Amino acid sequence: MLYLFSVLLLIAVLAAVGLFLYSIYENAWNMFRVPLKKISMPVDILRRIYLVIRNVFLQGKLLKEAGGGVMHFLFFWGFITFAFYSSYFFLKGIDPSFGFFLSGPLEYAVFFTVDIFAAIMIADVFYSVYRRWIRKIKRYQGYNGFEAAFILVLIGGLMITYFMLSIARLQGISAGIPGAIMESLPSWVTPISSFLASFLPRIPSSIGPTYYWTIWSLHAFIFLTFLVYIPRSKHLHLVAAPLNVLLADNKPIGQLTTMDFEKDTRFGATDIRDFSWKDYLDFYACTECGRCTANCPANMTGKTLSPRSIIWDLRETVIAQGRDLRKGKGEADTVLKPVIGDPIKEEDLWSCTTCMACVEQCPVMIDHVDKIIDMRRSLVLNQGKAPQEALTMFSNIESYFSPYANDPASRADWAQGIDVVDLSKTPDANYEYLYWVGCLSSYDRRNQEIAKSTVKLLKEAGVSFAILGSEEKCTGDPARRAGNEYLAQNMITQNVETLKKHKVQKVIASCPHCFNSLKNDYRKFGIELELYHHTQFIDGLIREGKLKITPNEGDKGEVFTYHDPCYLGRYNREFDAPRDLVGTFATDFREMKMNKTKGLCCGAGGGRLFMDESVGTKISHKRIEMAAEVNASTVVTACPFCMTMLDDARKVTNREESMDVMDISELLASRIKK
Repeated sequence: MLYLFSVLLLIAVLAAVGLFLYSIYENAWNMFRVPLKKISMPVDILRRIYLVIRNVFLQGKLLKEAGGGVMHFLFFWGFITFAFYSSYFFLKGIDPSFGFFLSGPLEYAVFFTVDIFAAIMIADVFYSVYRRWIRKIKRYQGYNGFEAAFILVLIGGLMITYFMLSIARLQGISAGIPGAIMESLPSWVTPISSFLASFLPRIPSSIGPTYYWTIWSLHAFIFLTFLVYIPRSKHLHLVAAPLNVLLADNKPIGQLTTMDFEKDTRFGATDIRDFSWKDYLDFYACTECGRCTANCPANMTGKTLSPRSIIWDLRETVIAQGRDLRKGKGEADTVLKPVIGDPIKEEDLWSCTTCMACVEQCPVMIDHVDKIIDMRRSLVLNQGKAPQEALTMFSNIESYFSPYANDPASRADWAQGIDVVDLSKTPDANYEYLYWVGCLSSYDRRNQEIAKSTVKLLKEAGVSFAILGSEEKCTGDPARRAGNEYLAQNMITQNVETLKKHKVQKVIASCPHCFNSLKNDYRKFGIELELYHHTQFIDGLIREGKLKITPNEGDKGEVFTYHDPCYLGRYNREFDAPRDLVGTFATDFREMKMNKTKGLCCGAGGGRLFMDESVGTKISHKRIEMAAEVNASTVVTACPFCMTMLDDARKVTNREESMDVMDISELLASRIKK
């Protein structure tokens, strides 16, 4: 009888493992047979090991949110510890003579941990139910409620049947039954089980074997069901997420893939062929936790954009269309339909500010923004489609080398009377640093004050610098992030030629968008520059004693807060220098509730500065409200884009009398100690 049971168990295990592996094969087939985009990654072993330790074993990104993070951390380690128990459980069932692979203190430690974690995981199940269905956390609502419930039932059932088997062991019911496990363990090794066995009714010996094998079979059935279900559900991430972290791209945050217009025949991402195998792994790794959407500024302000939905809809499309291809239901051109329109709405693609909040919050390191921009590229390059304001911006960049319809010859007019070295007029001038002014600080009257203040600070510190004047052109950032890669590359190529002509090596930029492009995007176009954001550079001047700042008399009554520009903060991890600079004069500095890595976008990135925001609340208005919540009288910025958005929000929300918006360079320039 036992032999037959062992054979049946072996067949069941092999069948479950076979179904599991076949599902993995289907997903792997999609990854490596469907995409046309080919990518490779550097080995970079030490960094990858670090990422796995930090974000898989220590759940580092998940723990940014304490409640859900701790819950998931305990689930993860509960399954790790239960892997030892489950392996022993099935091996012993198949071969009753099998002994546990550890002995003595190590064996005791393993099963002690299993017993503790089984209780913790039951508590975790109840806490999960509370969060999703009682507390009703917003980011969980409307997404795979049945799957979540089914998985929780399986986990709870697995832990409960574990305790039922353990109690049977402690009450002597399983003694002498071939295949029974943990029989030789002292009772203290399983303290939770011992506690339960001490007050629960004793199992009658007359039904002991029947009871034991019934619970044993139920426990095995639940485990095998879980194994088969994982790759067919949202819990595919249990397999894909660790791989996604291990294989995370090591490019600078937000650096986009570069298109080769001489070789490429497909532009952007039109259907699932236009994503890479790594994109597919991103889709499979999604835990559907909703942290990306919960932190998306567009979604927070009433737009329909949901980064989670974009990743999930692409995943479902890959699985469905990949299955049809695999089964030979037609050629790729007939089976694979465009993803833009259905399931991905165009308006959602254009709502994205490319702020990277979704990528920052994703616990499994999915890059949502790359995919959104690739789909924008498809619209712009293949169909010439974009919001009218974006098309106007493209036209201006093409004609005037900036998003504004201003004569390029007037680009340095802001510097008249300031005595700045202009390389377009004196190409042989000596200088150490190039000050990259940017389009907004060149042409926008309000933002010209940033350029003037930065120049004042640099001259006060005796810095040798020059500007490009009329030779400076848009870096291509707004066009590139809005999907017009062809136009962006034209701008980049021309700027690279100019930079090389003037032998530029060190650059100071006031605009984080220019800073990020010159630092990270331009590497792919044949130039390596030493880049400084003006806050970084000025902070260095103060530390070196080359520049001294003294508070103004009115600073004692001022309440300052700092708004983190996305392209300086999340993109380039600069959070301290601006705050250190504010600290040179501010006596009352208060952080807004969303700051640093969680800083709320101003709404201008991804070309959005030049597009109308007509749905929901304006993102900039929500940010100004956050400044008002800390009673800020001055909102400090470090970005012309942020200045434009927040200053406009201040005026529209009737806060002109109670609040100022100032770039940090302006505040410092007015506080120079002579």
